[in-house]
Amino acid sequence: MICEMCGKQSEYTKTIFIEGTQLKVCKECSRFGESSDGKGGGKKSATGAAPSRAMVAERLQARERRMRTRDVYQEGEITAVDLVPEYARIIRDARMARNLKQEELAAKLNERVSIVAKLENGSIRPSDTLIKKLEKELGVKLTEKVSVVKTEGGHSAGKVLTLGDLIKKK
Repeated sequence: MICEMCGKQSEYTKTIFIEGTQLKVCKECSRFGESSDGKGGGKKSATGAAPSRAMVAERLQARERRMRTRDVYQEGEITAVDLVPEYARIIRDARMARNLKQEELAAKLNERVSIVAKLENGSIRPSDTLIKKLEKELGVKLTEKVSVVKTEGGHSAGKVLTLGDLIKKK
């Protein structure tokens, strides 16, 4: 007989359970699972036997929920988190309210002084991690929820802009 795990030809096979699957394996591979009589090679399962049909059905349902695709363009209002437009002023005012110099704030954030200066000037946009650091250190809110506006239009059936739509617009 052929071992269903390693494929080796063996005159003796044993029925075992590995991760809830019943396999006929050779003597060497039998240590990786548990036999149907409760004795076995390797690790014991929590219940001591193969999973019940209810447990299998529950796992399949959970897997189906995880694998289900979501329509990101679903009907209804969609919101996103975005940086507030006046973030530079908020950062500068919060730093001054705490009587911190740019150097001190940079040291607390573990960032360079030039980064803090550019943030306060509004010449750079902070990364998400830097936003979280600033919000925590200064006790301010730099993000807001904004609703995403759906765009209407386009002449194509799939509501995506095609080359034909661009040509027609000119």
